[in-house]
Amino acid sequence: MIEQLVALAKIADIDAEALRSDTELRDIPARIEGLQGDVKKLGELLAAEKHELADADRLLSAADEELNSQGQALARSKAKGARARNMREADAVERELETIRRLTKEREAERETLKEAIGKRRSSVEKHEKEFGEFSNFVDQEKQKADVRLAELTRVREEVLKGRAELVGLVPGDVLRRYDMIRSKRQGMGVAAIHDGSCSGCFVVLTPQQVIAVSRAEEFAQCPRCQRILYSKEALAKFEQGKNP
Repeated sequence: MIEQLVALAKIADIDAEALRSDTELRDIPARIEGLQGDVKKLGELLAAEKHELADADRLLSAADEELNSQGQALARSKAKGARARNMREADAVERELETIRRLTKEREAERETLKEAIGKRRSSVEKHEKEFGEFSNFVDQEKQKADVRLAELTRVREEVLKGRAELVGLVPGDVLRRYDMIRSKRQGMGVAAIHDGSCSGCFVVLTPQQVIAVSRAEEFAQCPRCQRILYSKEALAKFEQGKNP
């Protein structure tokens, strides 16, 4: 019985050590995935901003074409005025010229406003493009570091788990299943040593009878509060030294 408890305690130590690697092995990819997701979102925002800038540039080109057309219309009206045969025709041409000049002035004002807005938007795009490039490079570097760390953690974890399979063979299957169930509910800690008459897992104070039962190592005793399987370090140490507990 105590041999099985010793094996279970060693399994728990191995699992606790492996858990540190498991936590990083889970958290690192999640962090990189989050960063890559941020890169994708920023890229989409930047693409949308560039698309809006392209639309604005097209509007500016259309405004330039309209002003050019009005300039040609103004030239034609002036030529028509030069050919006016009487005051009535001259007045009609003058009214036409006034309309064209007014529209031209309005379009020029609109064009300047649009041009100013485009300039600000272009500066914004350039700034965001630079920031996006810097952030993308940062994420790439973090991914490279993460790959190195993951490889190291995998190697360490494999080293830690050496010998676990042999220990598992020494513990009854039902006890291992109970241990795994407790581990899943107790932050990876399925067993706990007693310390000064208390469970080191949840710190509940045990009765003297419970402490004696655990010290005798005659059964797989469990903490009445957290249900972790309890053991006595002193009892296991004596057994390891070839003495009776």
